[in-house]
Amino acid sequence: EPLATAVQVAKRLGVSERWVRDHATRRSPRLPVVKLGSLLRFRGEDVEQFIARQRTDHSGTSRIK
Repeated sequence: EPLATAVQVAKRLGVSERWVRDHATRRSPRLPVVKLGSLLRFRGEDVEQFIARQRTDHSGTSRIK
């Protein structure tokens, strides 16, 4: 599976490219990234796991750990 760009991940998550770059490099929650020199690339599996970790139920406890 080819690595995704920040633009592709942003579309998948429904956020801006800047949000993706910020959370891949310095903000929490941290989005796993593959750095190729100055390029940021993302594995599809990592993005899906990131989404799963962000899910919470209405009680505020995490569904998936």
